[in-house]
Amino acid sequence: MKRRDFIKLSSAAGVAGIVGTNLDAAANPMYAQAGGFDLHPFIKAHPEAVFVYLTNIKEKTDQKGTHDAAYKLASEMFVTTQGGAGYPNSTKIAAKPNWTCSPQSEGYEQSMGQVTDLGFIEGYLKGVKAKGPQEIYLRESACNNQWAPLGFQAMADRNNFDLRSGMGNVWDIPDQLTFKKVNNGIVFQEVAYQYPFNAPDSFLVNLAKYKSHYIAGGVTGTIKNLQGTAGSRFSNFCSSTNDIFRTMDERLFPYFHRDGWAHVQEIHKIHAAAGYPRWDKGLARMMRAPFHYGLYIEQWAQRCCDSYSTYPIGKNDIHILEGIYWRDGDGFTLGPHNGKAMDVMANMTLFGKDPFKIDNVALWLAGHEPGNFGLMHIGIERGLTDVLDPFDIPVYVWNKGKAKKVKLDKLKRTPLRVDYCTLEGEDIYHLCDEPFDYNSWKRTGKIAAIEPSIKAIGTDSNNHIVMDMSVPEKGNVYVDIKNSAGEVVWSMHAPDLEPGNHQVVWDGFAHPGMCNAYVKGMGWDAEREMVIYT
Repeated sequence: MKRRDFIKLSSAAGVAGIVGTNLDAAANPMYAQAGGFDLHPFIKAHPEAVFVYLTNIKEKTDQKGTHDAAYKLASEMFVTTQGGAGYPNSTKIAAKPNWTCSPQSEGYEQSMGQVTDLGFIEGYLKGVKAKGPQEIYLRESACNNQWAPLGFQAMADRNNFDLRSGMGNVWDIPDQLTFKKVNNGIVFQEVAYQYPFNAPDSFLVNLAKYKSHYIAGGVTGTIKNLQGTAGSRFSNFCSSTNDIFRTMDERLFPYFHRDGWAHVQEIHKIHAAAGYPRWDKGLARMMRAPFHYGLYIEQWAQRCCDSYSTYPIGKNDIHILEGIYWRDGDGFTLGPHNGKAMDVMANMTLFGKDPFKIDNVALWLAGHEPGNFGLMHIGIERGLTDVLDPFDIPVYVWNKGKAKKVKLDKLKRTPLRVDYCTLEGEDIYHLCDEPFDYNSWKRTGKIAAIEPSIKAIGTDSNNHIVMDMSVPEKGNVYVDIKNSAGEVVWSMHAPDLEPGNHQVVWDGFAHPGMCNAYVKGMGWDAEREMVIYT
């Protein structure tokens, strides 16, 4: 018997049309009353992929343009569901922006480049809310005293987003925290997170900022942004592990390993001997002693991985690296332009289900070689990722709700110089672009063969059928959809298609019943039955 996919289409023109065009999701009770929501089926089916969203914003101060681009992205990334599919609309959206401490004397514009763009956050979360879930929570561990002067609180208030600090002492606010044990942790035994982060009734929306950072492995990507989901004193990954039992309240001691610092030192020696780049080199200048050397970054990376390991990554989450404009330098105000950092209109936002893969691709696009960063190696060692070579990660350009597979080197790179583990004789701000031999680090030494296939995996926000097509080799690809009588009702020709998984979108609303999907290339083919019903 042939394998068969069952796809249900809405009998209406598409529930997405209910929202209207004013980009305001605040008053759409229809979504909250029935059904649920989910990620676009192609995004959900490919957690190994990184998606690239290109925009055309001219100035970083164009908050309306950024807001609208983010709203559009969210409305394409999420779909409404019915019949118990996806996530119920009662799910709490746990949104984590990068709202690090930044200058506030001149207002929000001065902080741009250091924090996730405010217009992007507002537009994106309104787009999510329009798909059904009404409870939007914003949490951040850093500098809540800046939320009002920088406009964060006003944005939350006008959208009825729940913005508050969950940064009290563990023993004072246990009902505002989510506690997670760390299996085989190096520094942590248990971590307390600001609720609803890491809670079973939540969906994580990780809204990181694309910028350099002197600690966070070149760019402060989606992995580091999760650091700020932890509660008070737990989120201080950037402080020395050696200080935990010297400076913290003793009531926090049970959450940490007593031998954590000794363990970090031991692992660092092993990694330095194994050749981790920049892990054991001296520094020409230490602008922020002791932050710019391998041992310090080792302890930060291990704490990151301890915490990361508690999240059910890929289950109820999406990770976005907002890149309307990117910042170089130290991640704050210092940089290579007469001592100052600079923003560049890159108009390239990354997203996906796997933070390690997103940040890997982000490093390469920022002019670095991902293999030169210890965090990437530690992630593999601890079983949190399985890829080091960015060219082993499938990359798709996301345009108008559709994903097109591209070669990574076809995308524009925007170099971001950073003061990361500066070597003797090297400029303080530099690219970590030394050649890296990925073959010696790959687990298998080869990429698994791709079997040809085509299957229906769901519907998009336009109520069109989304198919997942696997192409084993580069070449011309042909797709035919036939009805039960054997008549071709739709066909597609894709010339010179790259190998890998590709998204195929078909408006199958006019052809309910049994259909057959056929795909073929030079010397290979595949087919699949689907049943379309309303």
